[in-house]
Amino acid sequence: MSFYSKFSEDDLIESYRNQTDYQGKPSHELLEEISKRGSLDDFIRKIDHQKSVLDERNRIIREIHRHYLNKSSKQEVAALLHSEILSTKEIDSLVEKKYADIHFVTENLKVDAETIIRSLIGSLIASLASTIIMLSLILLVNSLIVFQFFLLVPAYIINYLIIKFLTNKTRDNLAVFIATFIATVLNVLYLFLLLSAYNH
Repeated sequence: MSFYSKFSEDDLIESYRNQTDYQGKPSHELLEEISKRGSLDDFIRKIDHQKSVLDERNRIIREIHRHYLNKSSKQEVAALLHSEILSTKEIDSLVEKKYADIHFVTENLKVDAETIIRSLIGSLIASLASTIIMLSLILLVNSLIVFQFFLLVPAYIINYLIIKFLTNKTRDNLAVFIATFIATVLNVLYLFLLLSAYNH
């Protein structure tokens, strides 16, 4: 049984591309498996067609970005874009998806007064919540005393998730990133003060 016998057609195409790119030509075993399933010419035509579709999608996406930056509406863009490879329905779908993606990225990166306020409030709430969780773990499992500062990693994650929830923005946003860092620094301060008080 051939190594490639259980490969799907997409897997065979990926293997063919990889071997052609990195070795200069596909292996004899791969070519044999392709031949068993049909003609090599048909297989190569499928690969060429997939490449054409991908190139066309990328061209359309670049056009969508350009029109978005020119503040064109989705309807205007959909009417302007034409393709001999992609259907009107596929183009409309790409316009919808890409406009939504670009809008999300733009909004996510925006640092306005509301984002700053929510981030600062989030850093205070998050640092308190994650400190309580860390302290509980340390006190419940005394062996964690040695590793208390390693708990800052999960604390950072908890801080980020709380701030993300409050701001509805990811750490790509500068305010969220800084607020998460501040919350983690506060964790260190709270933890030091609480453990000092506990030990005395």
